[in-house]
Amino acid sequence: MKKLFNRIVDIFNAVAILALILAYLAPYIDPEDFWPVAFFGLTFKVWALINILLLVLWIFRGKRRWMYNAFFLLIGSQFLARNIQFNAAKDKSHDFTVASFNTNVQEIYHSGNSTKKINSFLVEKQYDIVLLVEWMDNKGGISKEAYPHQQFVKLSNHFGLKLLSKHKIINWERITYDHFTGNMSAYFDLEIDGEMVRFFGTHLQTNRISSADYHTLIDVKLDDEYKDYALNVFTRLRKNILLRSNQTKTIISAINQSPYPVIILGDFNDTPQSYTYQKLKEGRKDAFIETGNGWGATFLKPFPLLRIDYILHDPELECTGYQCLTPVKSDHALVEASFKLKN
Repeated sequence: MKKLFNRIVDIFNAVAILALILAYLAPYIDPEDFWPVAFFGLTFKVWALINILLLVLWIFRGKRRWMYNAFFLLIGSQFLARNIQFNAAKDKSHDFTVASFNTNVQEIYHSGNSTKKINSFLVEKQYDIVLLVEWMDNKGGISKEAYPHQQFVKLSNHFGLKLLSKHKIINWERITYDHFTGNMSAYFDLEIDGEMVRFFGTHLQTNRISSADYHTLIDVKLDDEYKDYALNVFTRLRKNILLRSNQTKTIISAINQSPYPVIILGDFNDTPQSYTYQKLKEGRKDAFIETGNGWGATFLKPFPLLRIDYILHDPELECTGYQCLTPVKSDHALVEASFKLKN
């Protein structure tokens, strides 16, 4: 019996290492070419944690095979750094501050309209630029005294993205996808201290995997009903991964046409171990990696595990600070960053 148990653990260890390797490859493989690898990128933190636990187990049992887990964790240290950071304090001086917040439609379908709370927080913080994602524009507004320049970009009815700014919005345009979707992106040209910066507000394809789906899937029941349910969930996941790949390419095409330095902010609905993140970050810096600290999770349900909200920026801009906050109820945290204009 002991021999069988050891054999099962050995097989599980090999599977965990293979899954971790596939997660490392996920950012570099377009899901339209081979979508299953994206699933391993999405679950990267799980496989990393499993390998860490196995490493501890082998050390505790005096088995040399801990070196295999340690080796593959070590070669992926750059990917671990995308999820957890320990940065030394920097000079906090800045020229402007930015925030991005998925409001979850101001929680109007859950615990009531939180627009007043969002407004109070933003007025207190006095950011220079704020992107509000999943904003319902007929459910209250944000102070125009605090944010004199405001632009709502409608997706349907009163739903869409809203940009708030202390600086003049010179130009804006919605980025059109070539398929029907409940998600959207847009860009906004702002003049800041005489310099032009183009902000890309993004809300990429939602996975549409709810907390109920998660709890149902982990309650494994090997019957036909469970199998049908799991197949439905993975079919939805595959469809939305492919749509996100398509949307990412559309946004990159728009970014490549920008005559100004770029800041990309919003809800990517994808992890740092994804093709989406890799392509959007290419040639840019991640504010969290530059100046953030701690566990970078921004999606809070069913528990804070995934980092899917970002502030990325061109190297012409210097990030001097980053924080992840939960000031108002939503299924996302708010992310903020401060920047200097490089002369």
